[in-house]
Amino acid sequence: MDDRAASEVLSFALVFGLVVTSVAIISVAGLDTLQDTRDAEQLNNAKRAFDVLSDNLADLHQRGAPSRATEISLENARLYTADNVTINVSVYDTSGPGRVSVTRAVTPIVYEGNRDRALVYEGGAVFHTTRDGGRIDRDPPVVTRQDRLLVPIVQTRLANARSVSGTTVLVRASRDGTMLPVKNGTQVDNVSVNVTSPRSGLWREYFETTRLHKCKEGVDADGDAYTTCFVANDPARVYVPVHPIDVDIEV
Repeated sequence: MDDRAASEVLSFALVFGLVVTSVAIISVAGLDTLQDTRDAEQLNNAKRAFDVLSDNLADLHQRGAPSRATEISLENARLYTADNVTINVSVYDTSGPGRVSVTRAVTPIVYEGNRDRALVYEGGAVFHTTRDGGRIDRDPPVVTRQDRLLVPIVQTRLANARSVSGTTVLVRASRDGTMLPVKNGTQVDNVSVNVTSPRSGLWREYFETTRLHKCKEGVDADGDAYTTCFVANDPARVYVPVHPIDVDIEV
């Protein structure tokens, strides 16, 4: 009887241990799946918010609206302004002033979620970045037709760097006019676009789908990555409008 009782106790202990282990494994896996699902849903919500943000800013730089505001829910994510990137457009027009170079510092707006996934509004484009790379979710407002090249510089500006998390924020943007330093060239010999940015590779991938497909990449003297792209066939008309947009992040 003692042997039988000991055997039953041992069997119970083994079964109980197996059940506890199984529950623990399922719980951990379930929590990971739940976390992944929650992160994915938060990122999808952020994408929808950045679609609205992009549309609202397009109202300013494409349709001349004076101001717009976009609400973004952060929860466990963070919204911040990153270090400035630089966009340069150079045009050589033998019929006019010769070489004209337009350079602006642009402040990216970044939504950063878990697992190094982020959305970045930069120069009129929206990028989705991960630790392994990224892709472009919304193209910049560049037009490269056979007879016309339009390269707007959407210059988002913030007086002070800002970082906010765990709440709902309001991104206010107001247009500060529009400048047109390059317009309607008649004998354009060369056009180049240079973007110095941590996302320069994604800019190159976009440009290579347009007539700005002669590209090269590198690192400047400060260690910043850049891409420079050239127009394959010189267009008859070139426009480089600059759209300064003042942005404020309110809690």
